[in-house]
Amino acid sequence: MTRQNKAGAVLAMLTCPCHAVMLVFVLTGTTAGSWLAAQRAYLYLGFTLAFLLGLWLMVRRTAACADGTCDVPAQKPGDAAPQGERAAESGSAYSRPTSA
Repeated sequence: MTRQNKAGAVLAMLTCPCHAVMLVFVLTGTTAGSWLAAQRAYLYLGFTLAFLLGLWLMVRRTAACADGTCDVPAQKPGDAAPQGERAAESGSAYSRPTSA
């Protein structure tokens, strides 16, 4: 996932329209809560539009994935070993047996 796709996922999670109701309840008794309760239709519309924008950003293809294959950065020599190798080195009870 690119940075834009991740930002879209975060935006979609934060602006899910079901969270608008919770926001009004949490802010009950405050000036902001009263204003949000009075503008509830606009609040739902805004949250829904932001949610749809977040979904679109999350699932859209970027230039790196235009041909159907996303470029995955190559692993650098100093990076951590894959999970299977790390478990085998640690001698964990759950590690795969190595054929050497």
